[in-house]
Amino acid sequence: FGEPDVTNDTGDATNPGLLSDIFTRVGGSNLDRSVSTDVMVRVHSGNVVGDNLWLWRADHVRLDKANGEQPNDPNFPYYHQVRIGECTTKNAIEVRGDNVKMYGLFCEHTTEHQMVWKGEGGSVTFFQCELPYDVDIDFGHDGFTGYYVDGKVDVHTARGIGVYSNFQVFNVHANAGIILPSKESIVLQNPFTRFLNNLGGIRNVVLQGKALAGDAVTEKSRIARSWVGEKRAIV
Repeated sequence: FGEPDVTNDTGDATNPGLLSDIFTRVGGSNLDRSVSTDVMVRVHSGNVVGDNLWLWRADHVRLDKANGEQPNDPNFPYYHQVRIGECTTKNAIEVRGDNVKMYGLFCEHTTEHQMVWKGEGGSVTFFQCELPYDVDIDFGHDGFTGYYVDGKVDVHTARGIGVYSNFQVFNVHANAGIILPSKESIVLQNPFTRFLNNLGGIRNVVLQGKALAGDAVTEKSRIARSWVGEKRAIV
């Protein structure tokens, strides 16, 4: 949304742009597992409202039954489970515009940060995210996360932020489900992480600046909350 070559595109607060009921996916419905992109949705313009965006890198795709392909995971007999190098996608969404508001943002299974937010004065209300199933331990070592707000951002509000893990192949431990700066005008309300199944987990709910908050989620402890309600103070 907006033009990448246009700088200082503030948009119009009295007539904002709208992204409504957007469904993107990389892989899933066809047999071509080489499909790829770097980012599914980019928002360059300011004063944009997003309502119900589901941005999905495939975690499973059709089996090539005509050529006798067998499922690669016995737990899922009707599909091929996507593995490293298939349906590659770095990020679900990157927001560069200022004063962008999202309501119902779903980011699924991309191979780096799921969401990247670089604009000022933005907000997200209700964020749901599954980290990728197929990545190896480098995903954790490289610090990738579900909800990422760039360290240069001064003003941002996040409400109802949930990040889930379901690492199927490798024993991956993401360091945090949510990463954002430690500043007074960064507001985070009701953040949580959840272990769904399989291996690894998420070591902390939030990394704010250099401070970590919230317990780990693993097979033995499946849900963690940093706090209930809104927190404006620096962690």
